[in-house]
Amino acid sequence: MKLRSVSMVLVTLAVFSLVGAAQVRRQKPAPVAPPVAADEAKRAAAEATQSRANLIVKTETYRDSLNQVLELQKREQDRLATLVEVRRNLLTAGIIARREFDETQALLADASQRINETGRQIDEANQLVNEVLAAEEMARIKPEPPGTFRSGVTLIRYSGTGYWSLDGYSGVDAFFRESFGRALPVSAFGQSGTHDRLGFDHRGALDVSIHPDTAEGQTLMAYLRSQGVPFIAFRAAVAGSATGAHIHIGPPSHRASSQ
Repeated sequence: MKLRSVSMVLVTLAVFSLVGAAQVRRQKPAPVAPPVAADEAKRAAAEATQSRANLIVKTETYRDSLNQVLELQKREQDRLATLVEVRRNLLTAGIIARREFDETQALLADASQRINETGRQIDEANQLVNEVLAAEEMARIKPEPPGTFRSGVTLIRYSGTGYWSLDGYSGVDAFFRESFGRALPVSAFGQSGTHDRLGFDHRGALDVSIHPDTAEGQTLMAYLRSQGVPFIAFRAAVAGSATGAHIHIGPPSHRASSQ
């Protein structure tokens, strides 16, 4: 009897030991993933800053080349304008045919059109530099809730409260036409050749060549806020440039390679 009692005690102790071990195994905390190293986060931030700096240098170089082209185009325009006047006199004197005069006028019109296009590309480049600088500033700000409005010395930002796509352009344009009797002065609608060339993703936004502190700018921004449309307005032009102030309608742009 004593032997049987001892055996039963040993068996009971063994069972409790197994149960206790199982409970210890179940209560063992799950492994926690190690946090991202601080130096890794700093490295990523430094790379993003350097990427934006490289884009600014690239854009400014491109803009400078456009300014050189514009100077040559203006010289050609002056030459053709002089030639038009000379041939106008020759036509009046009956020395040349109307066809020769018309051809010269057509060349002058083409030259003027090329100047306008180059000027538009320069405006796009200036605006793009401003948007890259804005991206650098916004990268230092924590994400803000929808509907946040901030007005600074150079930037006015509104995060929006609703969905926006370029399909909404017609509504904005209709409001602007009704308010000011002219079309919305769009300088870049979605992705342009300049954005492609410089590797900047602008597909979901449009740029409007209006200074935000003008009556038109204030009215437009008030309308966009009433519709929940996000925008970034740039008060200051790029240093050394004649233009750059504009209103960017849509989400902030970024480098296309970051997608």
